[in-house]
Amino acid sequence: MTTPESDHKSHSLKFLFLLIGYFSLHILLRVLISDSLDYDEAEQALLGQWLLPGYTEQPPLYTWIQYFLFKVFGKNVFAISLLKNALLFLTYLFVYLSAARLLKDTRAAILTAASLLLIPQIAWESQRDMTHTTLVVFAAASVLWLTLRLVEDKSFLNYALLGIFCGIGFLAKVNFILFLTILSLALLTFPEGRKLLFSRMIFISLLIAAAMNACYITWMFNNQDIVFSATHKFKQAIVAPQEKGVKSFFTNTFLFVAPLCFFYLLIFPGGLWKSRNHQTDFSSRFMFRYGLIFILTLLVVVISFKITYVKDRWLQPLLFAAPLIFFSGLDVKTISEKQFKRFLLAAFFAAMSVYIAFTLRVVSAPLSHNYSRLSYPFTSLAKEIRESGFTGGLIISNKRFLAGNMSFQFPGSDAIIPGYNFEQLPYSPNHSMAAVIWKADIFPRLPPQLATFLKNSYNVDPADYLIKYYVQPYKYSNNDTVKLALLQFPLPGVDK
Repeated sequence: MTTPESDHKSHSLKFLFLLIGYFSLHILLRVLISDSLDYDEAEQALLGQWLLPGYTEQPPLYTWIQYFLFKVFGKNVFAISLLKNALLFLTYLFVYLSAARLLKDTRAAILTAASLLLIPQIAWESQRDMTHTTLVVFAAASVLWLTLRLVEDKSFLNYALLGIFCGIGFLAKVNFILFLTILSLALLTFPEGRKLLFSRMIFISLLIAAAMNACYITWMFNNQDIVFSATHKFKQAIVAPQEKGVKSFFTNTFLFVAPLCFFYLLIFPGGLWKSRNHQTDFSSRFMFRYGLIFILTLLVVVISFKITYVKDRWLQPLLFAAPLIFFSGLDVKTISEKQFKRFLLAAFFAAMSVYIAFTLRVVSAPLSHNYSRLSYPFTSLAKEIRESGFTGGLIISNKRFLAGNMSFQFPGSDAIIPGYNFEQLPYSPNHSMAAVIWKADIFPRLPPQLATFLKNSYNVDPADYLIKYYVQPYKYSNNDTVKLALLQFPLPGVDK
């Protein structure tokens, strides 16, 4: 005879294995569909050549992990996809664990985690091409779970774990600070939260997080030009910035949660209006206040910094908690078996839609002549380049996308691009040849940026070397083609 406790454990294990299977199939699909890299993936292939305290305006932890995965599995699409899907799996897992702690109901916790499949920015965009954002969302989800644990158990271990996951968040992406601010403000509105934050044990968390970030903070101080190079992304306007920023914030927040809200209201009519029986409990009030403080904090940031455009991916480390807000305001004991199955069915179809869309964007691209970066035929281009004489060495390009992909195609080679300080990073002194690669359909001749770099760095006059052109059809296409140009020259200082 089964007990409610054993049923809950059975549901939890089934859901866990379903998550593992779901993300394992994503890894398999990614490996099979294309051996070419998207933009952010190619950036990691490029940066993952080195283990450094810092790289670009983004914190370095994602690249550090990717570097070690490259060492274990080799530089390939599997290593790229493994990291991303492992982080996504852990994000879903921590949302489930947080929901289980808040709602005290296994079925409601499963629905909360499954709700992430109904948020396109998480279910689709994170699979399509995201790196640092997937890491910071994982960090935010884990910190939220640990915060809920600490409300009930203020042990040394929990405070130490909080420090570790906060350290991960700071090393993942800058907007983790915004999440931590909102979470802390929400905690301050409760006696339980104030006890957590003002405990002496919080210094353990702060010390661990600071120690984890010490190397990167030092790098930031010495490379402020790189750290602040992305401030242009905030799109500050001269005319009416407050109006544009506030409109952008509310519009993109609505679009972020709109599909999720549609299914909530469809399957749970009345939604938040069917309140829980225990409105005085911590869980109901905490997530509601988190949502309210999220709105107020973002409005202050948008208005204060005159931000005119709020990107949906900036909201991801904050709004991953939207399902928790909804179910914390619902009397989860009233969820019927029929509603439970209907919601899971909606999540299942959303998951299948992501698989189908991911496949079709590459396989069916010839029908629309609209090709993604995964359609680039780098394997066949590299084969042709090898046959014409370049078998490896130093690869120089004006695009991270090309440099990262070509570094995969020529194992043992090093790839750099000028203008991002990458050209100053160490590479093998044993390379005898260098290949300069660029998109010939954009620049029929050598791009000026590359010509200047060759002259200044290697005293190479491009006019002294022949430019070769390589044309190959896009993946799954027979007609539309990609055209690359290559200029090859010997590197000085090596016995040829």
